[in-house]
Amino acid sequence: MYDSVVVGGGPAGAATAARLAGAGHAVLLLDRAEFPRRKACGECVNPAGVAALHALGAWDAVEATGPARLDGWRIRPGSGEGFRGRFPDGVRGIGIEREVLDTVLLDHARACGVEVRTGARVADVVREGGRVVGVQVGDDEIRARLVVGADGLRSVVMRRLGLLRRAPRLRKLALTAHVAGVDAGRGWGELRALGRGCVGIAEVGGGRCNVTVVVAGDEAREVAGDPAGYFDDALRRFGFADARRVDEVLTTGPFDFPVRRAVAAGALLVGDAAGYYDPFTGQGIYRALRGAELAARTAGAALRANDLSSAALAPYERARRRAFGPGERVQHLVEAFVSRPALLRVVSRRFARRPALGDAIIRVTGDVRPARSLFHPGILAGFLF
Repeated sequence: MYDSVVVGGGPAGAATAARLAGAGHAVLLLDRAEFPRRKACGECVNPAGVAALHALGAWDAVEATGPARLDGWRIRPGSGEGFRGRFPDGVRGIGIEREVLDTVLLDHARACGVEVRTGARVADVVREGGRVVGVQVGDDEIRARLVVGADGLRSVVMRRLGLLRRAPRLRKLALTAHVAGVDAGRGWGELRALGRGCVGIAEVGGGRCNVTVVVAGDEAREVAGDPAGYFDDALRRFGFADARRVDEVLTTGPFDFPVRRAVAAGALLVGDAAGYYDPFTGQGIYRALRGAELAARTAGAALRANDLSSAALAPYERARRRAFGPGERVQHLVEAFVSRPALLRVVSRRFARRPALGDAIIRVTGDVRPARSLFHPGILAGFLF
């Protein structure tokens, strides 16, 4: 019997497991993959994510891998000039390959006392008396007082608990690969919009950039026929004719997995398993790390009180909504502009004349400033007039 079984070894799972084990709980972490492994991801960590790595105690190990520095982002409508947004002085994000970051965080979890088993595929949750009491791995039943689902968008834990609100919609797809020969501008990430798609570029160290191409869902058939060819053609269309892809193209989507709630009796969800939205400029990993902190706080209290009921775990649900709700609303607003190049061109010209506006947006999406800072009279006047 473990105090907690965490399903999923990405940033959300590794951070939750590390925090629970560091508080003295017996924790087992399971992941179906063998590490290190690549992961389809923009591979950016925003400044708040960097702060979360410090709080977790993993920053020194991450920094030792030599991640690329991100001081801000450029947003460009097609081939237009666009605008820049800079993080405050002394604050930065990073670009880092997921196979590096995830391995560091898994090693950190082990150092905190977590038992880690890779190559372990969870097939189902185990219920008893109306609550979750463990997971099924092959023919083995592993018992735990609390099960944490941190197994991503298509979470087995989320699905087996019946927490998916509706079937996912294929609104968009993402294709990701590492590319050499792209001048991303040292210290700057870049987002280029073209038609209904966009491409994000961020340096990840070693002279390579992560390039993520996002396309509308109705192009899925064309992508499926030749993902690598589609990606390479997109590089040319977006103005990167001299770029050289150095590894396989990873494809992921759909992203629209709405979750009714993130807790059930004996279980909770964290990271993308708890509900995904399209992150902008590195928010995804921050949400995973911050969500792990919130989950471990509530789970630790519930374990100490020996009360793993839905009511005892409900504070985590409320904390998630407070922490992430405002940012999600800003993200929906940003997406509305990025997906409409004509509108983005108008906004970009205004932001180029008023650098404070670009800084304000990038600092909110970097979780350096709260969403309400966009309603400061000076910033609001710049948006409106």
